[in-house]
Amino acid sequence: MGNLLLTIDPDVVNWSRAQFALTAIYHWLFVPLTLGLALIMGIMETYYYRTGKEFWKKTAQFWQRLFGINFAMGVATGIILEFEFGTNWSNYSWFVGDIFGAPLAIEGMLAFFMESTFVAVMFFGWKKVSRGFHLASTWLTGIGATISAWWILVANAWMQNPVGCEFNPDTMRNEMTSFWEVALSPMAVNKFTHTITSAWVLGAAFCVGVSCWYLLKKRHVEFARKSLKIGAAVGLVSSLLTAMVGDESAYLVAKHQPMKLAAMEALYEGGKGEALTAVALVNPFSQPDYMSETEPPMKIAVPKVLSFLATRDFNGYVPGIRNIINGYTKDDGTVEPCSKRRWNAESKP
Repeated sequence: MGNLLLTIDPDVVNWSRAQFALTAIYHWLFVPLTLGLALIMGIMETYYYRTGKEFWKKTAQFWQRLFGINFAMGVATGIILEFEFGTNWSNYSWFVGDIFGAPLAIEGMLAFFMESTFVAVMFFGWKKVSRGFHLASTWLTGIGATISAWWILVANAWMQNPVGCEFNPDTMRNEMTSFWEVALSPMAVNKFTHTITSAWVLGAAFCVGVSCWYLLKKRHVEFARKSLKIGAAVGLVSSLLTAMVGDESAYLVAKHQPMKLAAMEALYEGGKGEALTAVALVNPFSQPDYMSETEPPMKIAVPKVLSFLATRDFNGYVPGIRNIINGYTKDDGTVEPCSKRRWNAESKP
């Protein structure tokens, strides 16, 4: 049959990326709001369960309708997104499917079916089940959506920091060696907590925004005021939690993905006491010359904060893009000779 030449069409790759990006963008518009509204509607219905007032029942039903719209859009885009792992990135799915596919399968079989079951009771069971059972269904719908996010973020965290696996030269694939190491890695735990608390902030902001709109229009004033109070309280608490776990997220990125941190900060040349970039003028349509550029033309930064986030030390060393490319090996950025680095690597047990 002659020699077969494997070619990759750049247009296919670009269109695959575009389709996946478009789906992910729409998916991520609705899912965080769904997670945030799950908490809001759970609190509203808890008030109804404790007081028995019809006002709180109608308030809970209002926020549940908004939750339902986002839930439906999140499910529709999420199913397409999971199929695109196999269609757009089939080689990747084959190469790491034993690891990457496990949390996705658990999410579909456990969390998604859980939330899909109880969401039906939540919407259609008001006159068919007791108030206690209905309240439990509402909270279990939100918990199911949160568990679903957990397994998706486990898969994402593994891509950022691959653990619990090894390469099998016989099958030419990565294979899982420890399920719990994958499921409970520090990166996965942090991504989950940061994402969920951020979703609570979004849900609270949405609740406050809708309530303020009703107040401006002088419609349903009591509903708007009480919803505003609950949204503001949830937003305050969740914002503090988000800041706390966000700090840990920066530390983990610096530890496991220094190049990502350097690219995020447009940090070409690292050093001690590095500043955190607040605003930077970077041309998004051109590839910067990392080996010659020093820093963006315009940059506003907070002194020494990046070093503190990355190392827990205001004078800690943070490598830049050039340092990483050149192969820095020490905390002060010193580059050892290639022969010495190779000897050190070969001498390790």
